[in-house]
Amino acid sequence: MSTSASNVLHFPLSRRRAIKTCPHCGTHTNVWKIGRLLWGYCDKHEVRWVVADYKTVTPETMDRQHLRQGLEFLSSFAEVTR
Repeated sequence: MSTSASNVLHFPLSRRRAIKTCPHCGTHTNVWKIGRLLWGYCDKHEVRWVVADYKTVTPETMDRQHLRQGLEFLSSFAEVTR
């Protein structure tokens, strides 16, 4: 009985150009893997962006402590997309 809900919207990464660096300075401070998404961020400009989407990650393989730390850390950064 593993049917998917009909109201789930998939994250539309394929429709956007990939952001690999900070749009302001062209660098990045580091990356942080949170759940199935890999986030890049810039401390200087306080922005974050999705670098990669690892679709094979399941909730069972996630480290909850690491997930919470990442969410708390990047929550103050503004998300940028193209």
